[in-house]
Amino acid sequence: MQLNKTNEQARAMAGQIAEVAALLWQKGWAEATSGNISVNVTDSYPGIKMDFRSYPMISLETLYSTLSHNYFFITSRGSRMRNLATDPGSGLCLIKVNKKGDAYQVLFEEPENPLVPSTEILTHLTIHDKMVKAGNGNTSIVHAHVQELVVLTHDPKLRNAIVLNKLLMSMHTEIAYFFPEGIGYVPLVTPGSAELAKATFKSLKDHTLVVWDKHGCIALGKSVHEAFDRIDVLAKAASIYASCKAAGISVEV
Repeated sequence: MQLNKTNEQARAMAGQIAEVAALLWQKGWAEATSGNISVNVTDSYPGIKMDFRSYPMISLETLYSTLSHNYFFITSRGSRMRNLATDPGSGLCLIKVNKKGDAYQVLFEEPENPLVPSTEILTHLTIHDKMVKAGNGNTSIVHAHVQELVVLTHDPKLRNAIVLNKLLMSMHTEIAYFFPEGIGYVPLVTPGSAELAKATFKSLKDHTLVVWDKHGCIALGKSVHEAFDRIDVLAKAASIYASCKAAGISVEV
């Protein structure tokens, strides 16, 4: 994407996405081309004047009428967080949902380097639709392969929302502060599938972070940094549990 064609506010948002991408890479939560980020940047494009007819319309499997004429930054398919950290334009798509909400366009494409949105776009749009309807100010979504959380889901005893919440809440006093409503959990589902989008949407009705079995997690926030903070805090709790186990300290589950 040609960031020089976007406005100052949008470029600042792209910079924040790049900062979080760097953190995800440094934490080891975005190996190879894994992880994805999206942010609703509609407020950055008031009254934009463009000839949209030159951009192909891509149909959506689901109708998102609430997202009519909304703009989003979303990481592109095959992009690497380590590259996004230094050059956000190389791995960020700017997409615009059409009037009906049943299709979108990728804007500012470079013919020599066309970008395709993340394979998780259906999940992202489903969640963004929920956030716009809720009007709670949440605009950002971060998905990462958080090793500390993936490890927990390899334990059959912890593949349960109630048990997982009880464990993580008991590890660190900050967890209850960041997650007063607890955390969500989705059993093993095919990545990028409509089934995953549906299950995640259901869990996010009551939560701001959902753990995906053997996959990682997805978090919401009023900013991309707030979404990252939620992941970071929960990973710390999971890490404390692992340290207790390694030290031979008994932890009741």
